[in-house]
Amino acid sequence: MDKIKNITSSIGHFAGDIENEAKRITWPSRQEAVKSTLAVLAISGIFAAFLGLVDYLFSVAVRLLLS
Repeated sequence: MDKIKNITSSIGHFAGDIENEAKRITWPSRQEAVKSTLAVLAISGIFAAFLGLVDYLFSVAVRLLLS
């Protein structure tokens, strides 16, 4: 029985900690969120283009080596 009381007490304490932490959250403004999203999309696009170019160059090199 003591085990159950300890578990429920721990769960209650954990839930209280979560609530306290949730009160401290500061959400970005809409403008900040849009800017961050656009930055992630731009960087992802640049990285994808770079990897595509590297893949193309490697495939050309392998074709030249095998032919």
